Amino acid sequence: MVELRLATPEDAPALGEMHVAAWHETYKGILPDGMLASLSTESRAATWLQLLRDPVAHSEVEIFLAHAVGGIAGFGACGRQRDKALEQAGFTGEISALYVLRAHQRLGLGTALMSLMAGALQQSGHQAAGLWVLRENETARAFYTRLGGVIVGEREERRPDAKLMEFAYGWKELSRLIPSAGLRDCRRP
Repeated sequence: MVELRLATPEDAPALGEMHVAAWHETYKGILPDGMLASLSTESRAATWLQLLRDPVAHSEVEIFLAHAVGGIAGFGACGRQRDKALEQAGFTGEISALYVLRAHQRLGLGTALMSLMAGALQQSGHQAAGLWVLRENETARAFYTRLGGVIVGEREERRPDAKLMEFAYGWKELSRLIPSAGLRDCRRP
């Protein structure tokens, strides 16, 4: 049984732990080992706590959890678009994070989280959204393509220990990500 809900500040420690675990699963062999080794659950938890305490100051972010027995199985974060080029192209909403632990993949959690985020973005006045994904993350790219996302941009980010190539995926009609039967609304009243 999995519960889909909005994250609260009390979830920050578990969210930080899950985020680091997801990065290790997702990016092993894609990102340098040193970059993955430097990740800190405490640092990630502090960042999530800051976002959860003041979402308006951080691009109006909303964070949704897929909570299973034993802890967080996945999460997604969305809000106002931070990338100027994507915003100018009409993708005013942003999916800033989507991770599902490998043991819980292919069960519909990623799709459910995307649907919740699309609904939240629509309720905030966004009709279109975009996200950035590493070029080498073929699993995520295939998932976004299955959901109807199309490549709408690319960029290169240079870091001291890596050169990262990313593609932007976009959805011009967020309503296509929301099933007609509808998931229950997890937003705050």
